[in-house]
Amino acid sequence: MPIKKLSGRQEVIAATADFKFSDLVSGAYAPAVGLPGGAIVVGGHLAITEIFNSATDDKFSIGDQAGSDAAVKTTYAALSADIAAPGAVAIVPTGKKYAQPGSVGVAWTGTGAAPTAGAGRLTVLYIVDGRAAFSHG
Repeated sequence: MPIKKLSGRQEVIAATADFKFSDLVSGAYAPAVGLPGGAIVVGGHLAITEIFNSATDDKFSIGDQAGSDAAVKTTYAALSADIAAPGAVAIVPTGKKYAQPGSVGVAWTGTGAAPTAGAGRLTVLYIVDGRAAFSHG
């Protein structure tokens, strides 16, 4: 039996959230991009646009929070190296489908004195399972 072709299509949705040092607490998860139920993250990145100037180092993880779970998550990137220069870290898609609305955010860990400067942007690319925005074929 041949594979049944579906005509429904959707664009990849891009959501961004800008943040600065004063928006974050070391070691705490900070939700940044809300996702609807059925969402599947297909890409994105965390761009550090201004270096955080903590006394020793600054590390970031990219993760999710579904429901009321407040634990720091590292679903899409667990960074163990210091972010010492402006640049971007890619989100690694996992194929996870959100059964309920959730969020993707960052967890920053700074060592030493609290920063007085630092900023970034989280960009999350996702699709919604079963959604069709237009048809083709």
